[in-house]
Amino acid sequence: MTNMENVENNSARAADKWKEASLAGFQILPDVLLKKQADLGLSALDMLVLINILQFWWYRDKRPFPRATTLARRMGVTTRTIQRSLQTLTNRGLLRREKVTGDGKEKVEYDLEGLVERLRAYAIKDLDYLARIGMREVGDAARPLSN
Repeated sequence: MTNMENVENNSARAADKWKEASLAGFQILPDVLLKKQADLGLSALDMLVLINILQFWWYRDKRPFPRATTLARRMGVTTRTIQRSLQTLTNRGLLRREKVTGDGKEKVEYDLEGLVERLRAYAIKDLDYLARIGMREVGDAARPLSN
């Protein structure tokens, strides 16, 4: 199955499950992010801030740049609450904030490579991942499921 077929399949499955709500857009999150929330040291608030940032990340090579005020308004919290959570995410190495200037305006972009790498490290040890690629974990090594 090609990547485009996979996207279309995911869209069709989301529409089937969520009906009209999916037409407003939906977010694909790796399960390992939810499974490892505690290991990543994320509070429920930090997780929700992160998910809201991820909602703006449409393409791998284009970093999201939602304003803290936008996130605060969506979540019904103060901008300061969002700023503290962003600092936590930064301190944990999950995101990096970078100020960029374009069109005469300064904005903050969020580099999520730290999150991607941390989740990758968890994923390659995850039993669901290993089952999907035809391997299972045995001690520190992986071996084919057929044995």
